[in-house]
Amino acid sequence: MQVVYTGERTRIRPFRDLDEWMKVQGALESNFNEFWGDWHWAEAQKKKEFEPGGMLSTDEYSCFAIERLDTGEAVGFEEYGAMNATRTNTWLGTIIAREHWGKGFGREAKLLNLCYLFENYPIECVWSDTTDEHSRAKAGLEACGLKLAGKHYGYLYKAGKLYPSPCYRILRSEWQSLPIRQSVKRGH
Repeated sequence: MQVVYTGERTRIRPFRDLDEWMKVQGALESNFNEFWGDWHWAEAQKKKEFEPGGMLSTDEYSCFAIERLDTGEAVGFEEYGAMNATRTNTWLGTIIAREHWGKGFGREAKLLNLCYLFENYPIECVWSDTTDEHSRAKAGLEACGLKLAGKHYGYLYKAGKLYPSPCYRILRSEWQSLPIRQSVKRGH
């Protein structure tokens, strides 16, 4: 199974170590909370999640570091729902440090993650959701071939209110027509 996928600007790969994971987490938390509300992971919980498999084998989700090719810096993470042999779908999420927004890193990382998921697991659908006000995330999902499938209601709780979350999806057959499949480099 390949766990390193490289595009033109970014690479998704396992985190090098706990220090890199913690550095990325610290840089991203305020950006994440701006859109998703008061979610906070205590440092002890972050370490506990990392230890068993470097974030590639947790029970709920796994994630890769998003590395800039020009600097080698981890600028975010690309996550996906836990996988097993019987799942036919999963979800993905992309979080990039604000100073790296607008450069295409998140979109490319999302496309690389789609390649990883569809090439390594027998899934038929990948979905992702965001918040209504996160226009950049919605545009990124659409640019990667995901289509609006509806909304989750009662899922996002922020500032004392429940908000609907737009839900996007891409099918295996739709992913198979994406140009990224021909240009991605697999492995080291």
